[in-house]
Amino acid sequence: MIGVKEVEEPKKQVPLVGTLKAMVTVGKHLFQKPVTVQYPEVRPKIPDRFKFRIALSLDDCVGCTLCEQVCPNLSIHMNKVERENQRNKRKIYPDVNFGTCTVCRNCEEICPTDAIYLTHEFETARTRNSFTYSPEELSMPEEEVIK
Repeated sequence: MIGVKEVEEPKKQVPLVGTLKAMVTVGKHLFQKPVTVQYPEVRPKIPDRFKFRIALSLDDCVGCTLCEQVCPNLSIHMNKVERENQRNKRKIYPDVNFGTCTVCRNCEEICPTDAIYLTHEFETARTRNSFTYSPEELSMPEEEVIK
């Protein structure tokens, strides 16, 4: 014979307990300093380990295309640039589309010459339609690119 197990009903809480818990939580946070920062006027403290903008050293790039191959979003494409560089015989350099880049740092890790690296710049707002940085723009600081 199969035994029937009785299911116990959950205990009902006093109606005001939930409201009182919410009021206690609000009371704890009421007198704390706000977490938000009024951004353009007040600059947030950026951690030393934070890296965002991809930069390129044109003199160190050998045109191996490893950065293009390892990019998961296909944000990096190699372009031919007429520039004298003894190390880069094929004269191809990466350009980066920041509209699709997730800053995964794979390109930085795989570069054999450390030509592609990430910098601390994160204010990369632009007014033009393209988010793609040419190799020349990648080699400049962001302040010079915007001009």
